[in-house]
Amino acid sequence: MTSMFALWTSALMALGGPPVTEVAVTSVAQHTSVLIAVDGDVQYRDFTMEGPYRLVMDLRGARLALPQREFKDLNRGGIQSILTSQYSADVVRVVLVLKQKLEYTVVSDPRGIRLNLDNPDGAFPAWSSGTPATLPAQADAVLTATPQGGDVLPPPATPAPQQSTARHVTVNFESSPIQNVLVFFANWSGKTIIPGSNVTGLITASIQDQPWDVALNGILGQYGFIAKEDDNGIIHVDNVEDLNKREAIEPIITQAYRINYATAAEVQQQVEPLLTERGKVTAGQGTNTLVVNDIQRVQNAVAQLLTTMDVQTPEVSIEAKIVFVDRTNLDQMGVTYELKDSRGNQFNELSSGAADLNGDGVIDPETEIIPQHQQVVLLGGNSIAALGNAKDRLTSPSVSLLSSLVIGRHQLVSFLDALKSVNLSDVQAAPQVTVLDNQEASIKVGADIPVRTIDAGSAAGAGAGGTFPRAQVSTMETGIILRATPHVTANGKILMDLHAERSSAQLASSDVGFIKNTQVVTTRVLVADGETVSMGGLTQSEKTETRSGIPLLMDLPVLGRLFRVNQSQTIQRDLIILVTPHIVRGHN
Repeated sequence: MTSMFALWTSALMALGGPPVTEVAVTSVAQHTSVLIAVDGDVQYRDFTMEGPYRLVMDLRGARLALPQREFKDLNRGGIQSILTSQYSADVVRVVLVLKQKLEYTVVSDPRGIRLNLDNPDGAFPAWSSGTPATLPAQADAVLTATPQGGDVLPPPATPAPQQSTARHVTVNFESSPIQNVLVFFANWSGKTIIPGSNVTGLITASIQDQPWDVALNGILGQYGFIAKEDDNGIIHVDNVEDLNKREAIEPIITQAYRINYATAAEVQQQVEPLLTERGKVTAGQGTNTLVVNDIQRVQNAVAQLLTTMDVQTPEVSIEAKIVFVDRTNLDQMGVTYELKDSRGNQFNELSSGAADLNGDGVIDPETEIIPQHQQVVLLGGNSIAALGNAKDRLTSPSVSLLSSLVIGRHQLVSFLDALKSVNLSDVQAAPQVTVLDNQEASIKVGADIPVRTIDAGSAAGAGAGGTFPRAQVSTMETGIILRATPHVTANGKILMDLHAERSSAQLASSDVGFIKNTQVVTTRVLVADGETVSMGGLTQSEKTETRSGIPLLMDLPVLGRLFRVNQSQTIQRDLIILVTPHIVRGHN
């Protein structure tokens, strides 16, 4: 009968994505090494939790393919138990339940993700979750106790896990001395196998049609032993303590590694966790070379790590288009009046006037002219003058109509002004930048506006021995700014962290200095090569209506338009940001 777990595992296998095939714990020098084996590339996130202390690893784009989900009572190197789950459709969560809070580092490994934790308990037997029942057996599916990436038996041809091509074996051991087990594998494989002086114990195991190297590594790893093959093809079997003692007296080898596609300083941070206590690594900036001083096992691990890290990464060309459209519609219409008395009061706000200044009863149009804005006030006699909407006359109207009506000594002057305008401002910016995969690129076209700030508080008590106000100048970044960090995924898509900004500065109405007008979009998107994505769009509309006129008369139906000034303004701003990434191909 098929178990529910087997059905669940088979269903996950059909989802696609690299499977998490194994979790293994080994003792390496003063550290606890945890390998999370993944058959492919994944992204990870690590964080810690308390109550109890836990170290959590989320593997994005992976599927769970372990033989079980919970591994309790490990009690190795400060790790009490390991819990795994398919946290979501594409995230596998691995939780290490810790005995106490431990410092740790995370490094990439040819077989997946490796965590190096402080070991508070000393050396311990290696442990492995084993291979999943639904996956074919692989030569490196079971981790031996080889510290920090040393050669396993036999060494893999490439960093990626591959199925073993060794001769298959079917055998049962029932409380057999380990020396007898090693003799059997030596006869079966034709290899020379030499056990250490402290390699003792009884072995109970059942092997069914497995490659002999996979079977040997699995048995030794389960009982806390290590198999290493030297340059002469001899396989040495030891326990962890003896291996650490022997490594403490091994000669130090100096090896230089030329870095081609990265900087030596960047690679140095990844190599340092692989070193023993006596090891040292330095980066030569001038030659971009990494110099490693350590034992042979570490040199082999560093060389293997560099084959996966020092590789040519693709370039991504990012084209952005920032479009800012500003539309302004303005409608204005109004009627203004002025009533003049040629023998008395005149305001003369809308036009110049004329009056009988010498009192001869005749107005001379050449000498008795009253300039505009000069008022005439008659203190004796009856006279009347009036204004209507004089202060609300339109500025720069597109059409004006003047009418004049003379009634006796009174003259009524009226202006009809109208204006309709449409302004369209289209500002486009098209920044383009090319950057390496996983590196941040930025481009800016703009200006840094100096802003002066005064510490007014420092002037308090200046007259009583205090200090004078101090001014500081800072800069305000404005213009078109684009920041992007691309990541090319395994299926040829591009994951981008994007920040696009359009900003400008204008003088403030008060003494605060400047006002910064900013339109910003920050997002993370996944797009195909050459696909255009809209980061964001913003439409802002602002409508203003103003009505002024003669009280009561301006509110009359129909006729009210003759006694008021109407102003209507509509401003619409559109912001669109488009981004198109391209993977740069054709480089050797």
